[in-house]
Amino acid sequence: MYLVTGATGNVGGPVARQLHEHGHSVRALVRDPSRAAGLPAGIELAVGNLDDPESVAKAVQGVEAVFLMQVGGGTEQTKKMIDAARAAGSPRIVLQSSVGARLFPQGPIQAALAAREQIMRESGLGVTYLRPNGFASNALWWLDSIRAGKVVDTTGDGRQGVIDPEDIARVAVATLTEDGHVGKGYFLTGPQALTAREQVEIIAEVTGRSIDFEDVTPHEFAQAAIRRGTPPEQAHAMESLNELFRAGRAGFVTDDVENITGAAPGTFRDWCERNVDAFR
Repeated sequence: MYLVTGATGNVGGPVARQLHEHGHSVRALVRDPSRAAGLPAGIELAVGNLDDPESVAKAVQGVEAVFLMQVGGGTEQTKKMIDAARAAGSPRIVLQSSVGARLFPQGPIQAALAAREQIMRESGLGVTYLRPNGFASNALWWLDSIRAGKVVDTTGDGRQGVIDPEDIARVAVATLTEDGHVGKGYFLTGPQALTAREQVEIIAEVTGRSIDFEDVTPHEFAQAAIRRGTPPEQAHAMESLNELFRAGRAGFVTDDVENITGAAPGTFRDWCERNVDAFR
């Protein structure tokens, strides 16, 4: 039995589905069962959340390994999972982290991710760390702008090794079900490092839409967000992160997906073509 948290999300959903397709028993920890309607029949639902120690403790009972996608800020949810895992006989944990946790952990968002990894390292549990680069599905954040015909972005010439969430899930399934991954960390990317402008051009080609692109600085974008009502602390945290992206700090690709799964990751264009209806 494998426990999947975040099972209604962009990565947790594919992890649960792929485990099920491979014939494994799967339990999904979900806040709202109605949101799990898209999961395959036969997946066991554990209703609860990572803020509730009792529901976490029940969810980890009898599982061999846990895919942990933390949805809350800080480290409290991480600590609750560690406590529950110890009490349940210490199943292995595959933690979805981020490239920022190791490559540029100084900003507030990245620092929180790095703190979660550190707590896991100190826990004594068998943990594997998945550190994906930018998600291809993040392009859906531009959906309203795409429909309006213009995307505004802050990352300039900075590239990201954009990865399909399905490929993150393939790595998660392999590291959950195979030996030899405990204590290791993997940087997961797609096969290409793309700028935001290049991503928008691909979306335009795949959808047949005409989409303009406007480059603004992270500071300009943050100030505009504050004027729209975004809390300043949140806007400045994103400004810090976008400065790193703009500087090209995430502009790399690795072979980790292929080395672990035996198959190369898909391209951003592949993801767009598969999800073209979402942009219409």
